[in-house]
Amino acid sequence: MRKLTLSLLLAFSFAAHANEDKIDIEEQSVLGHQEIVTLFPGDIKTNARIDTGAATNSMYAVDTETFEQDGEKMIRFKFVDHEDNEHVITRPLVETVTVTQASGEQTRYVVEMGLCVGDYYEETRFTLADRSNMTFPILVGRNFLENSLLVSSAEKMIASPECEVKLAKKDPEELPVVKP
Repeated sequence: MRKLTLSLLLAFSFAAHANEDKIDIEEQSVLGHQEIVTLFPGDIKTNARIDTGAATNSMYAVDTETFEQDGEKMIRFKFVDHEDNEHVITRPLVETVTVTQASGEQTRYVVEMGLCVGDYYEETRFTLADRSNMTFPILVGRNFLENSLLVSSAEKMIASPECEVKLAKKDPEELPVVKP
């Protein structure tokens, strides 16, 4: 009897915990596996791969240059969008990470940017990488998706970025700022 009671308590505990972690799917936005996104600052629209298999976001960056400005580590780089347009971006350097891939380990810089996918906007981290051999200049990973977005592998280009409208209504003090 004691084992049965203990088993029932454990089962109830696991069931109660599982229900706390459930997401209300009806309230989630659905994205395709390819979408047009907008990066802030700069209001840069480009194509992105939405990848639930990737832990973090990555963006195409070349000609990276680190420097110090007002005591803060900064990085300047060229972001190359899906139409091969180059955008010079300067951001605070958040950290440097080592990424392990099938081809080996690679050290990458990390910056924070605003990202809009559909009507969802978030300040999020990107690793900077030479993605010249990749189809998409932006890879959106689970660090962005995990809070409120679902991905359909059967769909693509179903969520136009609409965050600029919402951002335009915000107090200018709250908008993302880039230092020159």
